[in-house]
Amino acid sequence: MAPECADARVAAPQAADDAADSDATLLDLAAAAEAEAAEAEEAAEEARARAVRLRSAESRPRWRRRLGLAAAGVLTVAGVALSATMLVKHGQVAAQRADETQRVEAARTAVIALLSIDHTRARADVDRVLELTSGAFRDDFAQSADDFVSTAERYQTVTRGEVKAAALETTAPDSAVVLVAAVSQVTNASGAREDPRPFRMSVTVTRDGGQFKMSGLEFVP
Repeated sequence: MAPECADARVAAPQAADDAADSDATLLDLAAAAEAEAAEAEEAAEEARARAVRLRSAESRPRWRRRLGLAAAGVLTVAGVALSATMLVKHGQVAAQRADETQRVEAARTAVIALLSIDHTRARADVDRVLELTSGAFRDDFAQSADDFVSTAERYQTVTRGEVKAAALETTAPDSAVVLVAAVSQVTNASGAREDPRPFRMSVTVTRDGGQFKMSGLEFVP
């Protein structure tokens, strides 16, 4: 066999091997390129997802801050309104209590004056009763005022009245009925004292000018 033919037969398998190696290299390069492309795409997708999360994270606190500020504003307004309402209510309650106290004190003061007559100053004590009363009661008492004075002076008696309890029963814009429990202690000229006399009264007070005065009295069992 000629040397050229032998060389040709040896070179043919070598060329085939080289071609196979070349194809394998190309496939490896293609696979590597595809892997790199996939990794790049995955990295890009992750970057986009991270950006979305960051934007959401940034936007949520802003909305929360806005909602928090809005809620704080609402609570502040509500608190101010509630405080104002409570102040108004407190003022109304205080005014009502003061008015009720004035009515009860008017009844108490008039009853004490009525039950307290000293023969040494009988006229002044009777005038004091007239100052604290009004209406029909005052008119009736004024008619018998001289009898009160003369009786006290004749028997030289001293009466002392004391209110044990007084409570508002009913009330109207310009009047009220007050229940009064009182006692009267009588001392005569010799110094002898009678047993205290208890009284239970239903006293009507009526507004007269700028104050309340006793305008009616009934003894109750």
